[in-house]
Amino acid sequence: MIAIILGPQGSGKGTQAAVLRDRLGMLYIASGDVLRSARASDTELGAVVRRYMDDGHLVPDEITVRLILDIMTKAPADRDTLLDGFPRTVAQAEALDEALTEQGRRIEVLIELIAPLEVVQGRLQSRLVCRTCGAVYNSITAPPKVEGKCDVDGGELYRREDDNPDAIDRRLAIWERQNTELLEYYDGRVEHLRVDADRTAAAVADELVDELTRHKV
Repeated sequence: MIAIILGPQGSGKGTQAAVLRDRLGMLYIASGDVLRSARASDTELGAVVRRYMDDGHLVPDEITVRLILDIMTKAPADRDTLLDGFPRTVAQAEALDEALTEQGRRIEVLIELIAPLEVVQGRLQSRLVCRTCGAVYNSITAPPKVEGKCDVDGGELYRREDDNPDAIDRRLAIWERQNTELLEYYDGRVEHLRVDADRTAAAVADELVDELTRHKV
């Protein structure tokens, strides 16, 4: 099974993806992590990714798809996969579908985390990030054990400059447009799981685990 998880920033995608990885053994592929890893690698493709990122340009879809498929093909063929952060646009979805079709595979499940925009706005304004390892916390819903310090490495936590109301509104407006187009593209192609994300993380996780377990039966 290959699933993708969609939802606005602040809907808890990263949290839920980690739960699905740990409880269902899914291969979790976050496009941001994939690109950062490629950028840091000493490979020909890594050099290409590094050039695009260092120049402030988006990495072409075909390169991102290639990196993602490379991870998938190195995993056991029967291992379930969860994609996060890709595809973001219809063009990316088409490129991914074309590549998967060549391998005799396809996206089977779309997980949509749904939360009111005012809820995710509040979560994003409360987001904290570790300066050293990049771990993400929320001062309201998922605070660190020690205020201002990362649970992982004790690094300083800070609030990103773009986690201000105006920047958040702009990002959410872009997400809303792209998400609507993606949902239209996948309509009728995959099983669509709509999950209320305006609940505790545990409640959302239990529903997701139950739904995906049912899908596999």
